[in-house]
Amino acid sequence: MKELFSRSLNPKHFARGILFFILCTIIGLYLSFLRSDIENIGTVLRSIDGEFLLIAALCMFCDWLSGGARLYIFVRKMAPRVTFVHGLRANLATLCVGGITPFQTGGIGHLYIFNRAGVPFSGIMTTSIICFISTLTFLILSTGYVVQRAPAFLPKAITLVSQYSLLMFAFTLFVFLLLLIKPETVLLPLTRIQLPRRRGFQLAANILDRLILTLENVIVEHKAFTRMFVNEHKLVCLLSFVLTIGIYMSRFVGGYVVVRALGGDAPFWHVVAVQVILSFVTLFAPSPGASGISEFLIAILMKPLLASGAIGLYALMTRFFTTYCAVAVGGIVLMSQLTKDLRNEAIGE
Repeated sequence: MKELFSRSLNPKHFARGILFFILCTIIGLYLSFLRSDIENIGTVLRSIDGEFLLIAALCMFCDWLSGGARLYIFVRKMAPRVTFVHGLRANLATLCVGGITPFQTGGIGHLYIFNRAGVPFSGIMTTSIICFISTLTFLILSTGYVVQRAPAFLPKAITLVSQYSLLMFAFTLFVFLLLLIKPETVLLPLTRIQLPRRRGFQLAANILDRLILTLENVIVEHKAFTRMFVNEHKLVCLLSFVLTIGIYMSRFVGGYVVVRALGGDAPFWHVVAVQVILSFVTLFAPSPGASGISEFLIAILMKPLLASGAIGLYALMTRFFTTYCAVAVGGIVLMSQLTKDLRNEAIGE
């Protein structure tokens, strides 16, 4: 397992992901500022209300705290010595890795932090699945509501894309429910892979056998943890969904607060509708952290709600509070943990 984390969080891969993230972000911001009235940007900058930006920063911290608490309420049942600080660090690590990998696959971040804190790998996997089910459920419900009551200013194409995405999200939710309740249905085929035992394949076959044995053990332990949470800690699972609402509402309110900071007076419901659509459409975006795609979509969807000179600035500020800061702080958390582990290994050798 340690080798898996070492390969996944290799500093070279990490640096490559950061560079790709920055490149996509620059392209996205460039496109969003193209939709702005460049001549009026200076006027908007001079009129920014700093108090609203402070509130946006508080919303960002509420997002981080809610995400950390959502992880912590599960892992403390499996490893009582784990503290809330571990949950916060794990959440930031996940936000960072999700920001620099395609399709926001950030789960390896909290897997690594919690595993180093002594939480069983299978238990962390159970936690990840339950939390992701909460995320999918919330986004499906909220986006379905927005699509049904879509404000007139939203482009028709966006609502159509959202309706199509609802089907894809429903399928993904079904798969993750299977992973939670009947993991062998999804994972068991992987344990049936076999390689020929002749010369040239012996080493690969031995490695595959070890991986299959590990996977079978993880499935058994994961099912035990699932039974524990579903049968004995139902309120923890419910609280996970409540904290998921807290995560996204912090982001939605933060998006509205940035509108006010830029002097906009768009209705709260309209801004929230845009934030819901963005969260839904970009969750599985192929670029790292949905960078580039998010900035461009923000400029398109917010154009009817903001002054022309504020569109690019809004994209920059909302992404700063929801993604850029998390990638930076989460990167520091990951690098400090990796450095500590490498130092301990060197001393041990």
